[in-house]
Amino acid sequence: MIFFLFPAPSDVLSADFSCGNNIISIGARKSEVLRKCGEPANTETWEAVRYKGSLGSRPVLPDEDLSRPFLVKELVTIEEWEYNLGPGQFIRYLRFENGRLIRITTMDYGY
Repeated sequence: MIFFLFPAPSDVLSADFSCGNNIISIGARKSEVLRKCGEPANTETWEAVRYKGSLGSRPVLPDEDLSRPFLVKELVTIEEWEYNLGPGQFIRYLRFENGRLIRITTMDYGY
């Protein structure tokens, strides 16, 4: 007996998203996605605080502990857009951070 294993369509990450004849890729701007795909069915927006290390050139303070990285606090605007392309295609969730597409998630069939 032979069994074939296929990944379930829910929560699969994709590198590209096809809107009609247009292809959307990671790194695209929100304006490009809107122009090529139109308005999403739903959107959610929130902000998050992130810390990142800064090892670039900057003045060193006299009593600074150089064994610890210097952290920079930044505010990130996150948006998640839903494209429901109908019952014959999978729903896509596009996540943007500060206006750039960072992730495309493929979910179950649309409605």
